[in-house]
Amino acid sequence: MNKKEIIAAMQNSHELLVEMLNELNTEEMDVPGVVGNWTIKDILAHLTRWEAELVKLLWQLRQGTQPTTILNQDISLDEVNARWHEEDKDRPLDRILKDFHGVREQTIRRLDHFKDDDLTNPQRYTWLGGRPLWMWVAEDSFEHDLEHMEQIQAWRENRG
Repeated sequence: MNKKEIIAAMQNSHELLVEMLNELNTEEMDVPGVVGNWTIKDILAHLTRWEAELVKLLWQLRQGTQPTTILNQDISLDEVNARWHEEDKDRPLDRILKDFHGVREQTIRRLDHFKDDDLTNPQRYTWLGGRPLWMWVAEDSFEHDLEHMEQIQAWRENRG
């Protein structure tokens, strides 16, 4: 995917998720059981945390340094998710939503500094092991959104 396609996919998934959220009331955002014991608010905090790591990764790449984000550490994703959930579970919904919207804007701003070749060349960043950068961007932004939108939709359908 080139930069224009990535940004379009990011904007589209964000808009779709926001539309889904707009159909819910504040109380529904805090009902456990959407994914395990997580609420929709928890999912939004989770999405925000992972995308914030992506923002950090993109910033470090532009500085010419090898990333030191959680994305590059040998640590269990479940462990990271559990730690972040514990840290975020009591944060107010309005803060979670503000961060959720803000991180997408930051990611797009960071992507603007990359050329298509930076994103698509699988040899550009050797530490990616032959994978192009756009795949990392996709996994921690629009693909991650879509994964959790499916879970939210299934939860809503099960609730009736």
